[in-house]
Amino acid sequence: MRRGLFRRHGHLAVAVLVLLLWSLSGSDWAGLLFLPVWVLATQLIVAGSLEASRLRRRAWLGQYLRDDSPWHRWLSGGALMVVRHQLVGALLALVLLVKLRLLAPLDWPLLLAAVPALVLARSRLRRRLSRHVVAEHLPAVTRRLVVLPTAALLTLALVLAALWLPQPWLVGLGWEEALARHLPGGEGHALLGFFERLAASAEVTQYWAMQNAVERFQLATPVALMGWVLLLMTQGAVAWAYVRLLVGAEALRREGASAHVDEGGRP
Repeated sequence: MRRGLFRRHGHLAVAVLVLLLWSLSGSDWAGLLFLPVWVLATQLIVAGSLEASRLRRRAWLGQYLRDDSPWHRWLSGGALMVVRHQLVGALLALVLLVKLRLLAPLDWPLLLAAVPALVLARSRLRRRLSRHVVAEHLPAVTRRLVVLPTAALLTLALVLAALWLPQPWLVGLGWEEALARHLPGGEGHALLGFFERLAASAEVTQYWAMQNAVERFQLATPVALMGWVLLLMTQGAVAWAYVRLLVGAEALRREGASAHVDEGGRP
């Protein structure tokens, strides 16, 4: 049973394990492996987003083009689509990796719990859709529909955890003073260190805005709004990128299994 479970979901375990080990490694090792892990995370995110984009494109073309039209091949998504998804995937992967280095230990159980939650939601949704969706497209449709609710729940969990955890007291400090006191020094690899300081600046800024808005009532609305927007944007980006990465791992596994079936003539 355990062996069958690992065969079905081992790719998700491996992807999460790589992220966990890298995020918990020392600055030197993390900096050395930053680019390879960034490339890996980018390709996993791109695999899922490209699948969803091509599914939408095929559905749109199927409404207007004849089945024997060569335009299906020309308009199904070429180099421009791939480049666009690569750029977006690289940005999401960068946000995810840098934030993983700054996460509190309490946040990792939430990320780990998202994996079985995603698997369970995908399985239940797939059973419900099996009577309505063409079997060929059922896995892709299921993966596309499960991303948004899973990412939304993970975002909510990360936001609540961020609000519950103790934070540095920034009331009464100017923004520049808060950054100077609580921004970590540049350590480790230069490129990774730069991005970590940038992410830490956004984190300090959001808590500075939210804490000072409570004490300084004349600035409450705009300052608090800025803090909440930054908090929701950063935690939402992490959750979206993380779920996209897991879905991309699923999509790559599905493509590999399909290629094996096509070459061997049987599953």
